Amino acid sequence: MFDFGLSYTHMLVLGLIAFMVIGKNDMPIVLRKFGQFMAKVRSMSREFQGHVDIAMKDAGMASLKNDLQGLKSNIDGAVSMPAMQAGQTVPASSYKTVEFEKLFSAGAGETIVAGKPVEIDQAAKV
Repeated sequence: MFDFGLSYTHMLVLGLIAFMVIGKNDMPIVLRKFGQFMAKVRSMSREFQGHVDIAMKDAGMASLKNDLQGLKSNIDGAVSMPAMQAGQTVPASSYKTVEFEKLFSAGAGETIVAGKPVEIDQAAKV
């Protein structure tokens, strides 16, 4: 409810201190006034937000917001594509798929020395 960085124990301590300072007779009056003040603050903030929303609609900000969101989605799509040079096409498989095939294909368990596949016994001798 409140986001002032106070935990419930802190608010309890503040409430007890306020109770001791204000007193039991005046506490209901103070709490009522505080509740009325908070209700007035909430109504003023709702009214202000409504005026800001109307001003944005009048200024055409809704279309600007939609244009910016479309631009963002276009940029995100362009960034996620692999970098292409003129005349090149996008490979059929993604980079992750290529790496997966390198690691787990039929020849993935081969030992390669100097660019040539060798048997494990031969690799130990070299």
